[in-house]
Amino acid sequence: MKRIRIFHAIPLEETQIYVKIEKWLLDVGDVIECNLYESVGTRGEKELFLPKNKPLHDEIKKKMDQLEALYICQEDEPIYNQFIDFIVQAVSQNTHIAITKKAAVIYRQASIILNEMFDDPEALENVPKSKKVVNQFVDTIFSDTHAIESLIKITSYDYYTHTHSINVCVYALSLGSYLRLNANELEELGMSALLHDLGKSKVDHAITNKNGLLTHDEYEQMKHHPSYGYTIAMKIGIHDERVLDGIRHHHEKLDGSGYPDGLREEEVTIFARIIGVCDVFDALSTKRPYKERLSSFEALHLMKETMKHHLDMYIVDAFIQMQRSDQPL
Repeated sequence: MKRIRIFHAIPLEETQIYVKIEKWLLDVGDVIECNLYESVGTRGEKELFLPKNKPLHDEIKKKMDQLEALYICQEDEPIYNQFIDFIVQAVSQNTHIAITKKAAVIYRQASIILNEMFDDPEALENVPKSKKVVNQFVDTIFSDTHAIESLIKITSYDYYTHTHSINVCVYALSLGSYLRLNANELEELGMSALLHDLGKSKVDHAITNKNGLLTHDEYEQMKHHPSYGYTIAMKIGIHDERVLDGIRHHHEKLDGSGYPDGLREEEVTIFARIIGVCDVFDALSTKRPYKERLSSFEALHLMKETMKHHLDMYIVDAFIQMQRSDQPL
C-alpha cells in the first residue's frame, strides 16, 4: 500500500500520514472500524468519506466506485489489516463467494508477494510464490466465465512496478485465454508476464522511481532490465525457454528497433509479443506522477496508430476484441 504524507494547513507543524487502501476489496454491507478518507482539492487534502462503524450501503458504494482512491490513517492500519484478513479467510473457506470478491483477494495476495519479490529478487522461494499467484489466476479464469472481466476491473490505475507486473499478468492471461491457449501454456505465459520486470530490481532505484521522464543515460540504464531479469530468473531456477524468452524479449519490436537483442519479425516469439502488447497498454493506461492515464480507447488507438511497426497488430486487434467481447472468453 502506498503511504502519502499530507501536510494540513492548520497548524502547519502538524502532519498526518495516510495510507492508500484497496477500495475494490470493500463491498456493500461491510463495516470497518476505522474512518475512510477521500482526496479532495488540487493539493490532495484528505476529507472524511465514511465514518468508522458505519455500514457501506449501495449509495456509498456507488460513490466509492467513482473515487480514484480511498485512504485510512496510518495508525489504523492494524484495524484495517485485521478486517482484510477476515475477508481473505472468508473467501478461502467459501467456494460460493462472488467472483468479484475472489478476484480482489487474489489481486491483493499477488501484490503482497510481488512486493516481497522485488525486495529480494534472487530468493529461491520466489519461484513457488510466483507459481501460486499464476495458478490462482488461471484457476479463477477457468472456473468462472466472468472472471476475466472481474480481474481486469480491479487492475490498479496507479503505476508501481509491482502492480504493473500484476496488471500485465492479468492482461496476458486474459488475452492468452481469448487466443485459446491451454492451461499449461497459460501458466507459463502468466509466469513470464508476472516476472517480466523483475530485472528492474537491479536498476538504480532513483531511475525506476523517478517522477518524470528519463534522460538519455537513464533510459540506456533502464534498457538493461530485461537481460537482468533473464539472469535472475535462471538464477532462481527457471529453465522453461518460453518463460525466459518472454522476460528477456518483451521490449523487442518487430522492426528490429527494440532491446536487448534487436530481434526482428518472426524472431519475436508469441509470449514476447503478448507481453509486449500488455506491457505497453498498462503503461499507457495507468497514472504516473508526471502524466495522466489514457482511457482504454485512447491507449489502444495510440497503439494502433503509432506502433504499427513495433507491436504485432494481430495481437493488438485480439486484445481489442477481447475487451469488447461480452461473450465468455
